Amino acid sequence: MKKLYLLIAVFGFAINSFAQLTVTATAATPTICAGNSTSITASASPVGYTVSSIPTNPLPLQGVNYLAQDGLDLYGLSAGTLDDGRWEGISLPFTFKFYGVNFDYINVSSNGYIGMGFSNTTSTGYGTPLPAAAAPNNVIHAITADLNFKPSTTSFIEYFENGSYPNRTFAINFGNIKFFSGGGTANVQVILYETTNVIEIHTTDCSNTTLGKLQGIENSTGSVYSAVTGRNNSTNWGPTGFANSYRFTPDVVTYTWSPSTGLSATTGATVTATPPATQTYTVNALNTNGGATGSTTVTVTISAGSYALAATPGGPQVCRNISVSAGGTDYRDPGTCNLISRIVPSGGSPVSNSINTCITLRTGSNKLGTSDLYLARNYDVEPILNPATSTANVTLYYLQSEFNNFNTKAIDSGHKLLPTGPADAAGISNLVIRQFHGTGTNPLNYTGSSYDFNAGASGFTVTWNATYSWWVVTVPVTGFSGFYLTSKKSGSLPIFLNYFKGIQINKKNQLNWKANCTSAQAKFELERSTDGQHYTVITTITADQLRCSQPFDYTDESPVGGTNYYRLKIIDIDGKADYSNIVLLSLKTQAYELVSLNPNIISKENAVLKVNAMEKTELLLAITDFSGRKISVQNVKLNPGINLVTIGTSNLTTGVYQLTGYAIGQKTLTLRFIKQ
Repeated sequence: MKKLYLLIAVFGFAINSFAQLTVTATAATPTICAGNSTSITASASPVGYTVSSIPTNPLPLQGVNYLAQDGLDLYGLSAGTLDDGRWEGISLPFTFKFYGVNFDYINVSSNGYIGMGFSNTTSTGYGTPLPAAAAPNNVIHAITADLNFKPSTTSFIEYFENGSYPNRTFAINFGNIKFFSGGGTANVQVILYETTNVIEIHTTDCSNTTLGKLQGIENSTGSVYSAVTGRNNSTNWGPTGFANSYRFTPDVVTYTWSPSTGLSATTGATVTATPPATQTYTVNALNTNGGATGSTTVTVTISAGSYALAATPGGPQVCRNISVSAGGTDYRDPGTCNLISRIVPSGGSPVSNSINTCITLRTGSNKLGTSDLYLARNYDVEPILNPATSTANVTLYYLQSEFNNFNTKAIDSGHKLLPTGPADAAGISNLVIRQFHGTGTNPLNYTGSSYDFNAGASGFTVTWNATYSWWVVTVPVTGFSGFYLTSKKSGSLPIFLNYFKGIQINKKNQLNWKANCTSAQAKFELERSTDGQHYTVITTITADQLRCSQPFDYTDESPVGGTNYYRLKIIDIDGKADYSNIVLLSLKTQAYELVSLNPNIISKENAVLKVNAMEKTELLLAITDFSGRKISVQNVKLNPGINLVTIGTSNLTTGVYQLTGYAIGQKTLTLRFIKQ
């Protein structure tokens, strides 16, 4: 027993006697636009581990996720063979910190070790005691030796997840291990713990006594390590049936930030910075296990907001996803700081938290597959919280040149003219902002209804900013999504439609509208389409002038599966007719929809997947390469509505990939993306 206590003391001295920490701090976006935020993350090295003996109590095997079994490669080796081979890109269910560095993937060698990170540079790695600067590094040595997983063996490697957030575990099991010489078998399991970042290695048995076998952990440079005494590439781990286990507990490092200007907190490894001007922050680190300290600085540079509008004609969609402040936030292109929109929380349920604001600028106005003409500049605004019920004032910006382009096509398209200049009051009164609820990419495919804002709507304003030469349109909204600018339809019907909207209730579509009538009689033909092009009348209502000015309701009891397009044909007493806006309501048979992956041409950053869920759903997301080889897998739990899921792509090599969603009882859906 004295020997064991001495062993623990030696571990403590060897690992925690660092005099100085090397601290790094990185801003996710080092240069940000005024009023925007960025996260700053600090890390420190070297850090070590306290090693302690624990009872042998491995997790029960689950019989899933085999890398190898009975001489077969079941996952697909990334390098080598079942003799000296390596499986790469195995996704962890949680981020795991190892020697102060965060990892989302592991790689596994058929020679008994686990590498932290997507890939590795060797598949052998046995025969050398720790410390060893040569590869492999960043490694957990479960039982590193010359192992044999080739055909005719019954050895296996299995990995699995256990427990629930934030106390999950991830186990890698080397079972019924055979050795290339000396006979004997072994069973070893490595367990990684979420949140605490503790590592356990459980050895159930090890009866080989001739080959060198290594058990311990080592950092990225091979300079800091912890090896179990008697197992640092030794041949005999003990008598037949030898079993004991060890826990590796990482040092605790605390971080303190200063000054506090613009910081969300002054402690913690990661903070959010929203400085009013360019600011240099200092972070001080303390290893509470051994007293080692260190510090560094990081600068967040503020780029002054430009006085230009974001996006270029025909160029890519420009997006910004940051939290909105209570007093309002300008959303700007993170690369140029050009203005996208402004959002001010207001109303009965003020919007909060992150809002993804995007702008698309086409080369000119067009009908986008509908009977209505739309301006080239379109917006999509979606909060991460309560997108259907949050309230705010949304300010959108347009150029006079874009109005001029619309006007060249307006008359032929049956629309009135937009303002030809700041003094054109008639043109201002013609302007309409059509908001499409739900998710979609153009007026034909949004999953919710649409609503028109114009000069008659409370809080709706259209002004000309002479300083910057652009139009400023403010819309008071309940719920967010797509915003498209158009104009009133031409003609002189004595019937003015106040609104036409719809909602889905219990798989039935309820349509509502209201009009102002000076005509002695009005007829409303409610039409439905499944493709947005060909419409069929499903009901006709004729009303005298008094009834015409009261609200109308109609319930479509049998909508078709998928998207239903609705419009009103409005006919006056003289037979003149006009059409309303189009309402889109979807009867969903799929529990979820992969809406978009942003960006879909990825350089260094991770991507964000937008998923629209009809109900609470568990979804498995798999990335495969062009040949169909599985690269990574992650499980997500979806809540009803829009979900934003971060997809780890930073470790992917250049190429074309597919992201596929799997849910029980649902059709698989796939998006394709490119890694540069």
